[in-house]
Amino acid sequence: MFKTALNILLLILALFVFLAVWSSWGPWLLLFNTLVSLIALKLIGWLGIRIEISIWTILILLIAGLPGLLILIFLSVTGIAFRGK
Repeated sequence: MFKTALNILLLILALFVFLAVWSSWGPWLLLFNTLVSLIALKLIGWLGIRIEISIWTILILLIAGLPGLLILIFLSVTGIAFRGK
């Protein structure tokens, strides 16, 4: 019960952060940054760095874009989080 409530709370927080980024960057820059980071995530997968694809990785890429991708790479390589199989 606590875990689902925490996930719902984190999703609501992610929505607020997304709306804040949307209003500050605008839709086109946010879309471009997200698309470039998703393409880079696929290229990184081909290089052998495995990153788990989940709702949280997509939200990190959607909100943070390329800096978020760098964070995901760091967390995956060090084994802290988001390590793929």
